[in-house]
Amino acid sequence: MPSGNKRRKQQSDGDGGEGGLDRRRVMQYMAATGVAASLAGCNSGGGDTTTSGTTTSGTTVSQDEIPSGGTFIYGTTGNTNGLNVFRVGDGETSARAEMVMDLGYVRESPAYSDFLPLWFEDMTVEQPVNQIDIKLRENLQFGEGHGELTADDYLWCIDNIWTADWANFTYASEFTVGSNEEPIQFEKVDKYTIRETIPNSRPFFPYNEPLSYMFPIPKAIAQSYVEDQNAEGLAQDNAIMRATFNGNLGPWDLKRWSQQSVMEFERGEDYYLREAAANDDRVPEIFTEAPYFDEYHFQYFDKAQTARQALQAGEIDATFIPSTQVGSYEGNDSDNLQLYQNPYRSWSGYLGINHRANGWSQLRNKKVRHAMAHIYNNDFVVENIAEGRAAPQNTLHPSWGPYAPDDPVTFDGSIDKAKELLKEGTSSDYGYSGDTFVGPDGNQVELTVVYQSGETDDLRAAYLKQRLSQVGIALNQETTSWTSLLSNYFAPGQKASGFSGTIGYGEDNTSGGPYNPGPWDEVVSGNSWDFMLTLGFGYGPLTPAGTIASLFGEKGNFNAYGYTPDENLAAMRDEAQTAESREAAQSTIQEMLLYLSEERPVIFEYNPYNYYAYRNQVQNIGESPPDSYWKMLQDRSSTRMFFSNGSSGR
Repeated sequence: MPSGNKRRKQQSDGDGGEGGLDRRRVMQYMAATGVAASLAGCNSGGGDTTTSGTTTSGTTVSQDEIPSGGTFIYGTTGNTNGLNVFRVGDGETSARAEMVMDLGYVRESPAYSDFLPLWFEDMTVEQPVNQIDIKLRENLQFGEGHGELTADDYLWCIDNIWTADWANFTYASEFTVGSNEEPIQFEKVDKYTIRETIPNSRPFFPYNEPLSYMFPIPKAIAQSYVEDQNAEGLAQDNAIMRATFNGNLGPWDLKRWSQQSVMEFERGEDYYLREAAANDDRVPEIFTEAPYFDEYHFQYFDKAQTARQALQAGEIDATFIPSTQVGSYEGNDSDNLQLYQNPYRSWSGYLGINHRANGWSQLRNKKVRHAMAHIYNNDFVVENIAEGRAAPQNTLHPSWGPYAPDDPVTFDGSIDKAKELLKEGTSSDYGYSGDTFVGPDGNQVELTVVYQSGETDDLRAAYLKQRLSQVGIALNQETTSWTSLLSNYFAPGQKASGFSGTIGYGEDNTSGGPYNPGPWDEVVSGNSWDFMLTLGFGYGPLTPAGTIASLFGEKGNFNAYGYTPDENLAAMRDEAQTAESREAAQSTIQEMLLYLSEERPVIFEYNPYNYYAYRNQVQNIGESPPDSYWKMLQDRSSTRMFFSNGSSGR
C-alpha cells in the first residue's frame, strides 16, 4: 500500500517487479509522510553480514559482549490498529506484523544469491528463470497447538485464501503473470519443499516470488470462514488481529495492545532464527541471542512534536524526526541523542490529484496538471520546506535509482506559464475575471487539499495555498487522520453521482481491487477532494514497472486516483517483466518513467531523506548515513539493536 515521510501491489494483470518493494514490497507502497517513517527499522528481517555489531560511533562489539535487557519504546504518530495478517495492505500493518512473523528471506544486495535466509532455508532457481524450489526450514512452529509450518500450509492458503475470489485478498494478483492472468503453478515436492513454476520468462525472479512475503494462516483458524466465504469474519478474528498463532515464527510476541495508545511486544523465547544462526553459516552470529531487548513498544502520540518532547525527556528511546527539525538535533550531544539519516528511500512523495468524478474535472487535462507542476514547484519544496534534505523527483523513481531518466520533463515554477496553461487547458467556460480564475458559475474556483497534519505537510499545504492564490484560485485545507485519509478520501467506494449501473471494468464489470473497483466516472471516494498530501508510494529500486502499472494503470489495483493513461502501462510492465534479461527490460522501464514525467498524473515532488533520533544508550543502529541502499535495509532492525548497559536506564 501507500507510504510516506510518516512511513502494495498491482492489479490483476501482473506483479510488482523485482521485489517490487523490499521485504513486503508492495505492502509498503502506501504510507504517509510520517507514518511509515515512524515504523521504519522495526522489521524483523534485517541482518548484518558479519558476526559482530557496529555502533554508530564505529565501535565494534563482539557477540559475547552484547548486553541484553530493557524495554525499547518507539514513539509513533501512526496508528496501532493491530497485526492483521490477513488484511495487510499498508506499510504500518506490515511493519507491525513483521514484528511477530518473519518473511521467507531478506535480500542483501542486487545479486540473486545474496540473501539472508529466514523461513526459506534454500531456494533453487532453474535457468532460465521458470522454476523455483523453495525449501522451508524444519521446526518452524505455529503457536497455540497448530503444529509445524510446512508446504501444505502454504498450498492450502494459496488455494483457499490468497487466490480465492471471496477473500478479496489484497495481493491475489501476485499469483498470476501478465495481462492474461496466467497462474503461477505451485506443487508440493515433499513436506518442506514447494515447487513454483512460472508461465514465462521473468528476469526479476526470484525477488518477486510471492510466497516469500505471505503470512500463512493455520487451517484450523481459517477453515470455518473459508467454508462460509466470510472475509470480514476472518479479518476480525482475534487470532488474526493479534497473530496469536505466531509461535516461534518471529522474534517478538504481542503482549498488550491498546488501540491508539500502545502496542507492546515481548521477546519470543523460542525464536527459530537463534537455532538457525548456530547451525547455518549464512545467518549472522548476532542472531544467536536476538532480539536483545526484553520488550519492544510502539507508543502512540497524537502529535509528532509530543513524541519528540518525550524523547528529549528520556521517556521513549527513538522517534522519527521531520526534515524541518533536523537542524536542532545535528551535533547536539547535550541532549543525549544520536541522529540516523537514511538518504536511500525508494519512495516518491507527490501532490496527489483526484481524477475521479468528485474531483475538479479540469485536472483530467494534462495542460492543467502542467500548470499545477509550475504552481507547486518541487525545487522550491526541496530547498525551502525540506531544507535540502531530499532530492527532487520528476517521475515515479528515486533520483539515485538505477533507472532514473537523464532527461525528465521539468517545470521552472513560472506563475505566468501556469496562468497560460490554465487558460489553454480548461474548458471555454473557465477563465479570468481580473486576477481571479472563475468557473462556469462566475465564481472563483475553489479546490480542496486533504492531508494529515504535521510540520512538513502543514508547510506543503500552506505553500500550495499561497501559490494557487497567485493564479486566482482558492484552496480549502482539510486535515484528517491517516486511517480516514485512506478509507474516506483515497479509497473509492461509492457510486458517482448520476451513475446507476454496475461498477466495474469492461463488459463483465471486473474490479481492479478495493482501491480501484471501477472507472473514474463510476465510483468515487466517500469524501470529495482535489489534491492530497501525506500519502506517497514506496517500492524496490531495481524496477518500478510493477509499481507504475499498479498506481497509474487504468485497472491498477492502487489507481484510486482514477487516472486514465493513453499508454497501456500494464502491457509495458509485462514487456519489462518478461524480458529475457534485466538489461533488456531497461529501455521499457525508462520509457514508462519518461511517460509519467510528461503526463504528471500526480505532481511529482521529492525523494525525502528519513531521519530518526535515538537515545545514546541505543546501540547498533547502523552507520549514519549508510553507505548503500542494501546496507540501509540491514540497519536499525529490532533484532539487532541493544542498550549499551543492557537496560533502558529510564
